[in-house]
Amino acid sequence: MATLCGRMRTMHGACGVETRARAHGGDCRTAVVLVGEYELRKGGVDGDDDDVGGRGAKRVGGTSVFGVRFARTHDDDDGGDDGDDDGGGARGVIFERLGRVECSSAVFEAKWSPRGETDDRAVVADAAGGLSLIRVVDNDSAPTVRVEHVLRVGDVGGDGLGMVTCVDWSASGAFAASASDGSFRLLCEREGGIDVVETFEGAHDLEMWAIAFDRTRRDVVYTGADDCALKVWDARDTTRASATNRKTHGAGVTCVVPSPHDDHIIATGSYDDYVRLWDCRRIATPLSECNVGGGAWRARWHRSRRALACAAMGGGAVLLDAANDALTAVYTYDDHESIVYGADWVSAPNDNENNNNSSGNGEEGADKNNHDDDVLVTCSFYDNDVRCWKPPRRTTTT
Repeated sequence: MATLCGRMRTMHGACGVETRARAHGGDCRTAVVLVGEYELRKGGVDGDDDDVGGRGAKRVGGTSVFGVRFARTHDDDDGGDDGDDDGGGARGVIFERLGRVECSSAVFEAKWSPRGETDDRAVVADAAGGLSLIRVVDNDSAPTVRVEHVLRVGDVGGDGLGMVTCVDWSASGAFAASASDGSFRLLCEREGGIDVVETFEGAHDLEMWAIAFDRTRRDVVYTGADDCALKVWDARDTTRASATNRKTHGAGVTCVVPSPHDDHIIATGSYDDYVRLWDCRRIATPLSECNVGGGAWRARWHRSRRALACAAMGGGAVLLDAANDALTAVYTYDDHESIVYGADWVSAPNDNENNNNSSGNGEEGADKNNHDDDVLVTCSFYDNDVRCWKPPRRTTTT
């Protein structure tokens, strides 16, 4: 069974997890974790910026910040919490609360800068139709972090409910934001602010839940929505998608995640309970699909090998092997007592990682890393629960 390393509660419903890895380990913090919070609170004031349908209900939330540390010890008791030791003398894992970011509205998603340790900022998508940049200043010698609001841009959520439902941040500095009215926007960071560059109105017929940049082609964007469509867009043409699949997904497309290991591979999640792998050059038919037992709300690739962590809503948190373009569920964490909306990986620092040709590209050298020390952070919604845990070693993927 899995080993529970720590457990925390958020102020509002926990609806997404994003981790930022650190390059050094030892007794230092190895990852900083953002958890989005969402609550529909009754009894708001009509006319509020985030008033829901004129009913006096208001979406409130924020972003909680947690840390994961791998202590150089053979004793897991440092951070353990009601978990059974999986044996083998693994490093102890310490899961700690670092701070919280108050937001003007509920938070659907947060994304760290793709520039890694050279940029300590994250972009936050909120239900009031805005994007905010925050800076998380992480000092290893201090028990907390300092969070700074850098800027916010509004009116990104389109018409209707006006919510920003998903956001991505490319290495080139561009942002892509999906809206609840089926539109999406491309934005660019400029000195002193973020500007909307292009607006794709009517991109989907129903609410959009998913958007992502291609890893290598800066003008290619993937989207998914409640109309069951997966679409590929050329950012230089706002009039139509360059490729569309409306037939495969049996319900809304909830996430699109390009592989960091293979330039032409993407994964999708859907309310139809399936995670699918695709060759983005030919999206008529998926390469593989796997039923995860619940709506596949979000999925995150492992950073050094072909594996996915999926937040499968009522199906728990599911780990999938994706080797050889074939999906296999290898472990389901079902200890959460509510709908699982977030899951992401944290990998322990490997003392020999600089000596084994690990390039992070999914090739053989990367697979030789000691991934018995993988840790996951997952969250569930209605019980405001965030958990840090280690999967059983026998479920390790390659």
